[in-house]
Amino acid sequence: MILGLLGWLFIFSSGIFASGAWYQTPQQIISSQKAGFTPRFVLLKAGVFSKSGHLSLPKEFHGTSLKTHCSTSVESIAWITHRLSPGETLSELSGKTLGQQIGQSLEQLCFSAVELDIEPLSQAEPWLEPFLKGVRSSLSPKFKLRLAIPVLSPQNLPGHFWSLRDGVKALSWVDGLDVMAYDSGVKSPKDYAQLLKNTFFFIMELNKTSPEKKIILGLPAYNDKTTLHSKNIENLEMALATLRPFTTFQLKPLCEDSIRLAYYAGWTLSESDFKNHQQIEEWKNGICKKGN
Repeated sequence: MILGLLGWLFIFSSGIFASGAWYQTPQQIISSQKAGFTPRFVLLKAGVFSKSGHLSLPKEFHGTSLKTHCSTSVESIAWITHRLSPGETLSELSGKTLGQQIGQSLEQLCFSAVELDIEPLSQAEPWLEPFLKGVRSSLSPKFKLRLAIPVLSPQNLPGHFWSLRDGVKALSWVDGLDVMAYDSGVKSPKDYAQLLKNTFFFIMELNKTSPEKKIILGLPAYNDKTTLHSKNIENLEMALATLRPFTTFQLKPLCEDSIRLAYYAGWTLSESDFKNHQQIEEWKNGICKKGN
């Protein structure tokens, strides 16, 4: 019993549970911790914005659960979403409005950054740059501005992903990217492994050119089967198999926290996802120790 507890404390103190995760509500964070997953940072759903840039907060933000979360030392990023209608664009003015409303609503809370998740985006649209500049111009300097983007690839694989040129453009407009390495629409595990490998190589190149801009690689850990996601193809087991061959030198940005891993999960993690998460963390910690 004592040896087991000491082993658990050693695992925790050595950073085994060091990845982050997206959450819809503060209660989900508590549930995941009770289930044994202790995130190092969280991306918490902090609202939805309209075409005009007006921000609507979730009802949970008016209760005590967010205050409880903010009393912890867990780094928190505000995840703010917008669903585009067919043909819809967003203007610089709506960006300025959104930046102002984020400050009015969230500045007194525990968020260090804002992630804008605008979907669907098939490319780095021309209107996206002025919109983001509008957000940045009125956003409190307290917040880093981040953008969620689809998985990246230089190859013409069938699926839903951005080109490398799109990734370079997007990073030049914001303080960091959240690359969603799921919902790619690929049809086989082999294609997903190649897509994930391409993405990881490329975000390491982005890190070399812009080391001050932090990148999060979002990994799939949810059971929903949609037109773009199949859990038999996009899953943590495949992610681990794809990342294992990378060398300690190649993984330097991951070890230095310039690139971080996070899970998009239907909380809480399934038993198999939790085991794969542990293996990913053990692999990451082991290879990073070799590089020290």
